[in-house]
Amino acid sequence: MIDSTCQITLFVQNKEEAKTFYTEKLGFIIRNETQFTDDWSYLTVAPQANSEIVIELVEAVTAEEKQLVGRQAAEQVLLMFKVNDIHNTYQHLKVNGVKFQGEPVNVPGGIGVGFEDLYGNKLDLFEEVNHAN
Repeated sequence: MIDSTCQITLFVQNKEEAKTFYTEKLGFIIRNETQFTDDWSYLTVAPQANSEIVIELVEAVTAEEKQLVGRQAAEQVLLMFKVNDIHNTYQHLKVNGVKFQGEPVNVPGGIGVGFEDLYGNKLDLFEEVNHAN
């Protein structure tokens, strides 16, 4: 049986600039960076060292892959990241130059706000809020 998800592949135009965006702007860590051959390397990033899911940054090479950069989920949200304090995270990322699509608002189950990566993929921050109290 399948137990969990462990990795998602994200096509990028330039692996080094994508690594900089995820580590310096979003504050992610590099989970694995291995150069296997001159033309094959493996790079994964994640929000924290203990994150179950890592994002593999893959430099688009073929015409088909290049067409997917920034549009892997079309107009839908590609990735949603849970946070404990959305307002603080929003302000911190905004100062770091992250492009948001608005301000945090109430959404089903909590508070959310959309933003984009450096290629235009739609991403979300989400803070779960328990309204049962």
